[in-house]
Amino acid sequence: MVTKQYILVALLVALVAMGCSSNKDLLAQKDQRIAELEGQVDTLEGELSSERQRAADLNAELEQALAEYKQKENVMLEKIEDKSVITVSDAMMFSSGGVQLTQKATELLDKLADVLANHPEREIRIEGHTDNVGIALEFQSEFRSNWELSTARATSVLHYLRRRHNVAADRLAAVGYGEYRPVADNSTPESRAKNRRVVISVGPKL
Repeated sequence: MVTKQYILVALLVALVAMGCSSNKDLLAQKDQRIAELEGQVDTLEGELSSERQRAADLNAELEQALAEYKQKENVMLEKIEDKSVITVSDAMMFSSGGVQLTQKATELLDKLADVLANHPEREIRIEGHTDNVGIALEFQSEFRSNWELSTARATSVLHYLRRRHNVAADRLAAVGYGEYRPVADNSTPESRAKNRRVVISVGPKL
């Protein structure tokens, strides 16, 4: 009887020891995983900090490059999260109803391209926008609607950057929104002028 008791006690001690050992292994694995996750978080935070710094540097360079245009209120530069957003009136960019870039537009784009060359990791998205006035009769054979006109203007900017400055094609995108993303109500000539614009967003590649 005593022997059986000793055996039962020994088995119980062994099971407890095994359980403790198993718990220690699980805790060790958990601690290791926590350490790995903390390391990943530190890495991501470092990358985020670097990305914010790159965005700030780009915006500062654009501020300097576009200063003379901003003073004349032809160009607006905003920093929206991690993007630099440049808005230019179509009166500066194009002749009325057309898609040919003006001399002032090419000068502006040349300055912009000089900055972009220092930031090859950034993506350039070009948007064309119009007011809600329909296409004039003399241009309807070329542009069926403001969608076509706004898209053609955006791609005109894209092709200039591509041909003149050899900006990599995979950095460029163009889209036309026509009259459907206004920033003013189109009720006056002044508000319609605000809606006729080109928007160039420069930010990290998706």
